[in-house]
This record gives sequence, C-alpha cells and structure tokens, in this order.
Amino acid sequence: MLPSPLEQTMESIQKCFSLLTIAFSILDFPGVTAELIFHTHEEQEDGAFIGNIRESIISPMAMQFKLLAHTNYFNLGVHTGDLYTTSNKLDRESLCPLETLDQCSMTLDIFASSQEYAEFSKVKLFILDINDNAPYFLEQSYTISIPEDTTIGTKFHVDHLAKDPDIQENGALSYLLVSPGDIFSLDYRSELISLVLMKSLDRELQTEHRMTLIAIDRGKPPLSGTTTFVVKVTDVNDNCPFFLANNISVHLPRDASIGITVAQLTAIDKDIGENNVIQYHYSYRVSESIRNLFRLDSASGTITLSESLPDQISQYKLTVLAFGYGCAPAMATVMVQLEIKKQEPKMEFRFIGSQHEGGVYIKEDILPGSIIAILEVTDPDDSIKRPLSITGPSPFLLKPSDSSPNTYLLLTSTPVDFESENRFDINIVGQSNFDEFVTYTENLTVIIEDVNDNPPKFAQNILEVSIEENNTPGVPLLRVSASDVDSGPNGEVSYYLEHEESNVFSINSSNGVLKALVPFDREKESSYSVQIKVKDHGLPSKNDSCLIVINILDQNDNPPVFSSKEFTFYIPENLPRGGNVGIINVTDVDIGLNGDFSVSLLNRSSLFSFNHDTILRSQGSFDYEGERMYELWVEARDKGSPPLSSMAKVLVFLLDVNDNAPLIVLPESNFSYVLVPPNTSKGSPVTKVHAVDYDTGMNGAITYSEFGEMSPSTGLFKVDMHSGNITLIESIGDHQCGLYQLLVKASDQGFPEALSTIVRVNILLNQSISNRTYLESLIMSKTVITQESQVILLSPCPQNPQTMAMFSWSLTAPIALAIVSVSVICCMMGTLLFLYSRRKNSRKKQSPDVQVPLQINADYCAKDWDEVKYCKSFETPLTHQ
Repeated sequence: MLPSPLEQTMESIQKCFSLLTIAFSILDFPGVTAELIFHTHEEQEDGAFIGNIRESIISPMAMQFKLLAHTNYFNLGVHTGDLYTTSNKLDRESLCPLETLDQCSMTLDIFASSQEYAEFSKVKLFILDINDNAPYFLEQSYTISIPEDTTIGTKFHVDHLAKDPDIQENGALSYLLVSPGDIFSLDYRSELISLVLMKSLDRELQTEHRMTLIAIDRGKPPLSGTTTFVVKVTDVNDNCPFFLANNISVHLPRDASIGITVAQLTAIDKDIGENNVIQYHYSYRVSESIRNLFRLDSASGTITLSESLPDQISQYKLTVLAFGYGCAPAMATVMVQLEIKKQEPKMEFRFIGSQHEGGVYIKEDILPGSIIAILEVTDPDDSIKRPLSITGPSPFLLKPSDSSPNTYLLLTSTPVDFESENRFDINIVGQSNFDEFVTYTENLTVIIEDVNDNPPKFAQNILEVSIEENNTPGVPLLRVSASDVDSGPNGEVSYYLEHEESNVFSINSSNGVLKALVPFDREKESSYSVQIKVKDHGLPSKNDSCLIVINILDQNDNPPVFSSKEFTFYIPENLPRGGNVGIINVTDVDIGLNGDFSVSLLNRSSLFSFNHDTILRSQGSFDYEGERMYELWVEARDKGSPPLSSMAKVLVFLLDVNDNAPLIVLPESNFSYVLVPPNTSKGSPVTKVHAVDYDTGMNGAITYSEFGEMSPSTGLFKVDMHSGNITLIESIGDHQCGLYQLLVKASDQGFPEALSTIVRVNILLNQSISNRTYLESLIMSKTVITQESQVILLSPCPQNPQTMAMFSWSLTAPIALAIVSVSVICCMMGTLLFLYSRRKNSRKKQSPDVQVPLQINADYCAKDWDEVKYCKSFETPLTHQ
C-alpha cells in the first residue's frame, strides 16, 4: 500500500531532524536533546516495528537505550534502539478521546548512553487511525408523526445523526434510507438529514410506515450502523359519512307497541376520533308531527315508535341526514308501510306474576310447571296455524289451555337459576295458514329474580394454623374467606364465631380476620378448635361453617420440676453396687427438646450416680456404723434453647443390717474364771456375761442363753436372758466342788438372720484356789468349745467352811509358776486387744441400742444448693483449726 501524503511529509521531517542531529554531533555538542518523530497505526499486533533511535545518533561507540518512564504500550531494544509495540494494543479513540484535531500523539523520553557519550531524546509518536469503529445511532428507533394530508415533497428534518469515533475518511459518514414502497426518500446535505414525502399518505389504508436508516463510513472496508424510523400517520377529516343502505322499507303493524324499533340506520365514517363522530337528524322536510311519532336517536340512528299509530295514514316517508364534521350530510330514506287494519290475528299476554315494561318477573325458586303468563290469541279468520311454539331453547313451555283453544299457558318446564341466566327473551311464533312466508310473533321478556338459594361456601371446611405460645394478644392468626354466588344482600356475607369464644378469639365480621385475644400457654392448652360461621344477608339467611384448628407450638418456658424440693430415701447399708437408691420424680411440661431433660449430681459423689434416667443408683459400698446419712443436690436441666434447670435436695439414710455379731466383753476370754465359795447363798449372782453389738435397733438388741446340752451338774446356775447375770439357783451343799464350765450364747435380734457369739464361763466352786497353775492349765487345755457344758474334778464340797476340797498336784512348783506367767501374759494381751477395739469403735456415731432412724433428728445447714456452697465456704476453715 502506498504511503499517504501525510506519511510522506512526516518521513521528510524525520530525515531533516536526522541531518540536524549529525550536524550537532560533528560540531561536538554533547548532551543535546533531539526530538524524533515516528508514526504507527493503532491496533498493531505485538512486536510491530515503529522506528530506530540509534539511527539518529552518529557515534561509533556501542550505545544503550532506556525509556525514562514505564509504559505498557512500547518495548525499546536496549542495545539496538528499536522501538516495538507490545501486547497492549494502541487504541487511538481511548488514548485521545478528547482530541479535537485529527492528530493523536504520544511523547516518550529516551536516554541514550555509551562510555563517552550521553544524550536525552524525545520521541513524538503519532498514532494513525484505522477504521475499527462502526457508525452507531444513539437510539434503536425514532418515531415521528405526519398528518395524512401532507403535501408530496414536504421535508421533515431528522436530528438523529449517527456517530463514529474514527477520524477523517474512517469517520466520514453517508446515509441510505430503505423505505418499503418508496413512500419516503432521504435528503442529506452537510450535517442535515431530511425525510422527503414522495407519495401521498392515507391513514385509513396504512397507519404507520417503518423504514431503515443506514449510516456508512468511508473506511476500507466501510462499516455501517442502522436505526429504524417509524412514521405514524395522523388522521385528518378527509372522509365523510355514508349510509350502508340509502333506501329502507319497513312494514309496521298498525297496532305496533309504543317503543318498538321501527328501523336502525347506520352510517360509517372511516376517520377516527373526533373526525368519526356522526349525528343523525331528520330533514327539514319531515314534519314535526312525524318527528314526534317516530323518535330518532341522534347518536345511534335508531327510529322507535313513540306514539300510537293513527288509523287514517298507511305510509310515512322519513328522510334522515347523517352529519359529519366539515362534510356534506349523507341522506337515507325510510319508507314505513302500515298494514291495513282488518281483522288481523293478535296474540296478547296476560301476566300472573309481577309485571314490568314488556315482561314479567319470576323468582328463581319457582317450581317447574308453574304458570307465569297466559297468552290470548284473537284469530277470527283462523289465520294462525296451531299449535304455537317458542323459538329457541328456553326453560319455558307453551301449553294449550283445556278451557279454550285460543288460550295458551306459559309454564316453566325446568328449574331456572339466576346465577346461570337472569333474563330470557321469549319469542312466540305462529305460522300463517295462508302464506308460508308469513309468521305471527309475540315477544315476552322474563326477568329472573334472585332468591337466597345458595349458601356461602368456604373453600376449605377445615383449616389448620400454628402459632407459638406466649404470643402477643391481637396478632392475626389467619384470614378465612367464603363466597356466595347469589347477588345483592343474598351474596353479602358476615363472619361469626359459632360458640362466641370472645375471651380467647375474635373475628372481623367483614373481612374474616381471626385474631388471638390472649397469649397462649401450650402447657395448659396445646390446641384450640374454633368453629367459624359465615352467614349471608338473605331472608332467610344461609350459612356455612369452617373448623379452624390452632396448634400451639411449644417454647422453652417451663423448667423441669421436681415433685418435691426434698427427697428422702432409706437404703440398707449392704445395698450392692448399681442398686437403685430411689426414683427422682421430675417432670417438664414442655415437649420435644424443651421437655427432654437430664438429671445430674451437683455435689460430686463416688457413692451415687445417675445413668440416662431419673433413678439414683449406688456406686460404692456403705457402712451404717461409719456414715448414716448422705446429703446430695441434684439438678434437672432441659435441652431447650436457652436451657432451663431446677434443683432439689436428696437425703439418703442408711438402714442398719445385721452385719455385726455380738462382741463378748465379759468374761474377757474363754480362759478367765471366777471363784465362787461353797457358802454362797442360793439366788446370789456369781458372775456376768456382757456383750456389745455395734448394730442398731433389733440388730443390736442382745439376749443371753445357755448353749448346748446342760449336764445335770451344771443345772446349779442360771443365765439371765436380758442382763446376762449368772446366779446360783440351788444350795451348794448338794453338789460337788470343782470347775464348772458353762457355754453362754449372746444373740442379737437381727432379721432375717440373728447373729450370736458363744463364750465359755469358767466357775470354780471352791473355798479357795490352792493350785492356780494347775487350774489354769486345765482351762487352757480346753481350746475347743464343745456342745456341752462340763464339770471337771468333782469332789464333795465340805460342809465345814474351814474344810476345802483339795486338788491333786502332780506338777512341780516351777512348772506351775511358768503356767501362771503365760496366763498372765495372755490376759494382758487380751485386755490390750479389747481396749484397742473399744477405742476404735468409739469413733463411730453412738446411738441407742434400739433405734430406727425413721425421722431426721439432726438440723442441717442448708435448704438449697446455693446455701450448701455457702455453708461449705464456712466449713473449710474449721477443718484446719
């Protein structure tokens, strides 16, 4: 492609600058800034060559080039000085949007340097336009209005030129109009476009014309844009009215009813709006009397009979003019031929029901077969063929009367329904006996009156609505609606509460809005059933009812409730691990998660726990003698949001079980003995068996009795059942002296099984102890308790108090002394063990021998969990005192 003149000029200028640069270099003017001029087209691809900076510098040295300001549009070769475009394409219309001149330029500052040379250069880059923008119109379509009587050749200025952001030839536009039928042409001069009307317009043939206006630029290739011109043709009064029929002939019976339509004149004007208005008037040649006889409606052109027809005139000529705005009137002639009054047949209705002009009223609940009118036929010449009939379908029947052939009864044949059809125009027809083309007619209009035969109806007879409890009073719940197909008051409805629950609900009688008057409490009432009644205003009224079920949705407004603030349970001390202590009765009247709760211990205890229910269970072993009562605090917490909770106190009392056998305190051991002189009188106590039992109640009540078989010799003594005292019940003179060994059983009264302990009581019946060692050896040798009381070494007791029974001594004195020493040591050890046991058990809580803890005798510190925590804060420092 050959360069344009502008490009050639710019190239010449660039060469001049190059020569000046060489001249400055020869004259050795270092640092002089040269301005280079380059040209490039917009929208160039990445890497398009623009120009070389090195060519403008005369220096044999290697040079380096650098853009002083960063730009996204250009790349500069550091060593070559070549200037290229980048991937960011140059868009002249974006870079120079406000340019008023045809030129668009950019300035680049370039620094060129070598080891001995440096120079600043300015590059002015002119961006040349290409045809990259199509012409466009601001609107997709333009509308103008032109009267239909516009003269051919009239011009209409169009101020809607296209725009093209390109310049010069690329932005120079020409226009082309595409007009179907060549109704319009385009006149384009300079900056002005005009539509020229080439053919006459007729709105009655075509109301609008659509054309396409094309704008084309002069680029290569040329681009174009289009818009639509809509020409609306406005109406002018260019048409006059005309009658569809100019001559009309009407035959009118002389006895025609007043108000009957004589003729209907119709004139047409093809114009619209005010130009289409037609007025009908009689010609001035029509006399005033005729005008009064035949009334002409000036707007519709309808001629009606307004007076009774006279007998002497048989024909009337009516001239009617149709006037339009700005036009000569159109004329039509109506010839009214009156039939000669002879003995013409006649049909005439006599009404049974309420009458109106030209008809009768009947109610829609009239029964089939009811008479609504009587048709009298006057036919002296027998001109009408019988029977008469009703034209077209209708719920009526014409029945000849039994009394006269010229009388007919108009009956209802089927039920009538006001809601389906409320008016019937009945046409009674009789054919002529003489002329088959002649018919005799009689018309009757039956108006159906509405009765209240349709009750109001709800769309649904059961409705369900839900609302959360604790609602705000007065909140609308729902709106009910009923329809009644009757009309007037019969179709107007009002709403009522059937049971007048005015304290809970109310309903607007007009619009059916049901409201709650009180806040609901689901725990008291989970749902309500409200019967709404709708009545119409008919007499008598009809009604319908609708059941509204109001479901109350739960809110977490109730915490779990314990059946008691304090629970007391009694458990045996031998309750096994996992055994049930008691059931904590808790209820939550809420439902769902709000009513689902869990029970837990507040004061943690290793002896008690809850699983996933309300049963308190044991988790350890108990000892009544160690701890008799436990105080627990439990909490029930629901799963609502937010959760609610409550607390209760639980007292667990241990019941004693018979787990301790009586402990023999006296005698100290099975090896101890007591000396009873032979002179002891009958009934004297000689010794005592005493036992203790750490159980309580009957489990700790001890009785004493002889154990095993009693030999006749041991019947000398008796054990008191309650005190354990052993008394002499016979005189000693009849018995042998010696060692009496009695077996005494100490038994508690425990249930279901009593526990007991057996002790051997050694009673030496003698005046004195002459050989203690031998005696103790005899006692110590009896290590096994038999089932029988025994008497050892019997000898007659002396009657003289100074005489005593002698024991045989077979052991030497040293052996006797050793035995005595061992006995003393054993007694001391037994005493120490007994004292230790007594001291250990003294730490346990003391209670009466017979006591069942049926009530709490102790005063407790707290009545609720907060007080428990408060009390514990005071107990803690006391433990350190």
